Amino acid sequence: MRPEDIEAALDVFAGIAAEGVWLGTEAGFDRASRCESWLAGLADDAVRTLAVVDGTGRVLGHGSIHRARYGVAELGMALARDARGKGLGGLLLDAARELGAHKVDLQVWPHNEPAIGLYLSRGFVVEGRLRAHYRRSSGQVWDAIVMGLVLDPGAAANGSGLPDAPALPGSLDLRG
Repeated sequence: MRPEDIEAALDVFAGIAAEGVWLGTEAGFDRASRCESWLAGLADDAVRTLAVVDGTGRVLGHGSIHRARYGVAELGMALARDARGKGLGGLLLDAARELGAHKVDLQVWPHNEPAIGLYLSRGFVVEGRLRAHYRRSSGQVWDAIVMGLVLDPGAAANGSGLPDAPALPGSLDLRG
């Protein structure tokens, strides 16, 4: 993404946010603050932001990958309907590898079947579910599915080397 793409990408983002079902961000977000954040991301070596542009130069959305200092990269996308299924997810995974991430993670709404299907097809696994985690402006509280993809197989094999702690009897109920 280039600085001159940001306003058009924000227009697309605002349209998707207004739908109220695909993004964590909802209509009425602080556009100036988001613009400032995206501009800062363009200058940050730990961030890759890609604009999706059609043959006429029209911005159809964006995707970003942010690598945390501990090596996990968080993936996010906001794409107009006609930009979906064009390979942006694969480009973002390549960007995560270029950033030196050993793993990519993301959160997705449980009702977003197309996105979940995409992530599963790229090797992501469901790592958990955040129950009643996000309060929406409607007052509803939505769950989120946490998914991850280990990019460095050696990282998965090594682990911490410490045994898992035993469950605390009677205090945890992890059933769904």
